[in-house]
Amino acid sequence: MKVACVFTFAAALALSPFALAADPDISAKIPLTQNWQLQSSCVVKANGDQISLPNFSTDGWHRTAVPTTVVAALVADGTYPDPYFGMNLKSLPGMDYSSKSFFANQSMPADSPFRCSWWFRTEFPTPAASLGKNTWLHFDGINYRANVWLNGAKIANEKDVAGMMRLFTFPVKERLAASGANVLAVEVFAPGSHDLAMTWVDWNPTPPDKNLGLWKDVYLTSAGDVSLQHPFVSSRLENDYRAASLTITAELRNSTPRPATSNVSVEIEGTRIEQELELGPSETKTVAFTPERFPQLKLAHPRLWWPYQMGEPEMYSAHMQVETGGQVSDETTINFGIREVTSELTASGHRLYKVNGRKVLIRGAAWAPDMLLRWSPKRATAAFDYVRDMGLNAVRLEGRMERDEFFDMADRVGVLIMPGWTCCDFWEQWRKWTPETTAIATGSLTDQLVRLRNHPSVFVWLYGSDNPPPPKIEDAYLQVIKQTNWPNPSLSSASETPTKITGRSGVKMSGPYDYVPPNYWLADKQAGGAFGFNTETSPGPVIPTLPSLKRFLPADHLWPVDGYWNYHAGGERFTTIGKFVNALNRRYGKPTSLEDFLRKSQAMNYEAQRAMFEAYGRNKYESTGVIQWMLNNAWPSIIWNLYDYYLVPSGAYFGSKKACEMLHVQYSYDDNSVAVVNGFDHSFAGLKVKATIYDIDAHERASQDATLAVAADSSVRALQLKPVDGISTTYFLKLELQDADGKLLSENFYWLSTTPDVLDWAKKLDTVYTPQRAYADLSALSDLAPASLTVRNTVSGYGQERLLHAYVENHSSTIAFMVHLRVAKGANDDDVVPIFWSDNYVSLLPGEKRQLSAHFNVDAGEGALLLTTDGWNVPASRQPINLEDNN
Repeated sequence: MKVACVFTFAAALALSPFALAADPDISAKIPLTQNWQLQSSCVVKANGDQISLPNFSTDGWHRTAVPTTVVAALVADGTYPDPYFGMNLKSLPGMDYSSKSFFANQSMPADSPFRCSWWFRTEFPTPAASLGKNTWLHFDGINYRANVWLNGAKIANEKDVAGMMRLFTFPVKERLAASGANVLAVEVFAPGSHDLAMTWVDWNPTPPDKNLGLWKDVYLTSAGDVSLQHPFVSSRLENDYRAASLTITAELRNSTPRPATSNVSVEIEGTRIEQELELGPSETKTVAFTPERFPQLKLAHPRLWWPYQMGEPEMYSAHMQVETGGQVSDETTINFGIREVTSELTASGHRLYKVNGRKVLIRGAAWAPDMLLRWSPKRATAAFDYVRDMGLNAVRLEGRMERDEFFDMADRVGVLIMPGWTCCDFWEQWRKWTPETTAIATGSLTDQLVRLRNHPSVFVWLYGSDNPPPPKIEDAYLQVIKQTNWPNPSLSSASETPTKITGRSGVKMSGPYDYVPPNYWLADKQAGGAFGFNTETSPGPVIPTLPSLKRFLPADHLWPVDGYWNYHAGGERFTTIGKFVNALNRRYGKPTSLEDFLRKSQAMNYEAQRAMFEAYGRNKYESTGVIQWMLNNAWPSIIWNLYDYYLVPSGAYFGSKKACEMLHVQYSYDDNSVAVVNGFDHSFAGLKVKATIYDIDAHERASQDATLAVAADSSVRALQLKPVDGISTTYFLKLELQDADGKLLSENFYWLSTTPDVLDWAKKLDTVYTPQRAYADLSALSDLAPASLTVRNTVSGYGQERLLHAYVENHSSTIAFMVHLRVAKGANDDDVVPIFWSDNYVSLLPGEKRQLSAHFNVDAGEGALLLTTDGWNVPASRQPINLEDNN
């Protein structure tokens, strides 16, 4: 098969004579969100010309709002039970697809109700602002094909409206009703096995509709005779980043059959520039404001956008306006940041990114939207807050192109975003592509790059995932990247496979994805260890806390681990958590109860996640990046997350938070040393490091200290720990880092074994994990005597915001191990989330005191709150939180 790769920007923007270039930037969006009805075409036998008329009866149709998928709508109206509880999802019609391959690569089952197309229908009045103006109907996301009808007329068909990652815009001025209701009817078809949609891979099950629906916003925009499209502000940094030159472009579209003279202006922080542009009948032309023509666009000492750990994520706004005949025809505001992202290969061949000339060690995690693609601003905001709270700096999106608000949030909070295409479905089955597939792929890439190029948070684009595309497709993608003026680096894939065109990627995706012990990350020199840029990796399962487990597992399946648990694990090679459980049994001892399993799981998750991020931090810049697989889950899950579906942070969360401190003291599992890692752009002198070793009975057995300096953005070995004769098999290591004045800057607490974890490199079969031939012996932890704590709390704050201080003291002669605090709702024991603890899952020596703080919001009418305390060897307790304390 020959695939034509001759490509133009204009061709990618329109796959049909009906569809105009997608434009999310026209001002004054008029959302079409409410009052939708939904029904299967197997039930409704009418055609679109009938369904899109005002007098058509929708009796028996499902009521919904948009955006939504079909299954999400049927869950919302009670047609289907909560698919996230237990195994309810398996009971939904259409879930009888084969588990031998990903559902995205299969046809719909013969008896599936989603084999039929589904109708989305709504009625709306013509907005007053649109009367007499050019008006466009926008679809920001359709999965997967659609016929579109408006007021009895078909305005687009399924051959032209195809592609989950495409954006579509249709002119509707002549079709809108001057009075009364307009009727919009959209017939949507689910993706087939040869479509460029979205696969859930092995993250979680795929819903039976394959996320069929109008999954992003539907809205109207209006403008006068001349409208603005695709505004873009690019910046070029100069004079050692002390100056910047801006170039501002947009496309002007003349919607009339007459020539038009337009005055185009741009205003940035009180500075206004303008120029005149002549447009022919129905012509679209690019207008450019360059620094050569407009010296005002040369900025001295610009406010640079930085990732939040490196500086302030400064943002600018440019107001763009076009006038015709002395009247404003269209206007828009462009939010942008001034910054430069570059990448290079190190001497070792690893991909290294720089922001504004400074190296950045990428430590991030992969994002999962809700499995039914239900958007929640609260959840997205919490995700970015959690990312920052953990000290991560990046989020990867594999094939899940979130809505504009997501990227706006990232811009504001200074978190880097790493988007790109997905793996494991037709996106990577290039040999089967037709010319239509290539057109949809390049059109999708154009839409996404044009949409994202103003966002300073987006630092790279991956046009391949597990594999790079073949030369013809890569060339087509590279043409899009060039013609859209993409301002950032791009990568051929997330793997290390080179291409004939762009050569080495400089990244790797060599696992692991299942449990490995803490020493793996510094011991491994061939696969996922702490060298290079690992685009996806993880120590595997992460077990939620008991209150969260009770929200998605039936009471009679909470213990022991059974098929209900594993249904909420992963797919393909990850359908059980057996490797994790085996390692837990061998390292900590076989659990005797659910509570015992959970305390051991939290400890093992904590040390596993901490070790991964610490290893990559210590080895910078031989290590240049690591993406935790994953940040969160699309549904309640027991694998791959740092906080659970209910936004409850786990031991894995706090292990990551500890590891990613900007100035951090840590243990090195490979050589029994202590290192200090500095993430700041300035050096520190006179730092004091202390390492104290305790036996299982909390008796001090050894202590070492050192004074040192650490250079900016570096790591240094501080101490080489000496062997301790006669130490208990399980023992503890406490590390402290202080400044010259004795102020505590970082502390860390490890539980170690004289019997090491030993990896069996010879039996490593793939990238999933490396098996062990010996396990650390931590079983003595089960014999820790109960610890006695006193806990009290005070609260300050007004309105919704609260700051809780918890004062914890260990009165016993034993270590209080893995002490866990949570704020719970008194009515149902659910966690108050999101919540931001200064530290958690902490261990206290005999007589030690700790003050922990937590930020959270209180919802009106939420009722009494409780501070609960538990731990490995700490009896559970709870006490009221006085929200009116305000101390």
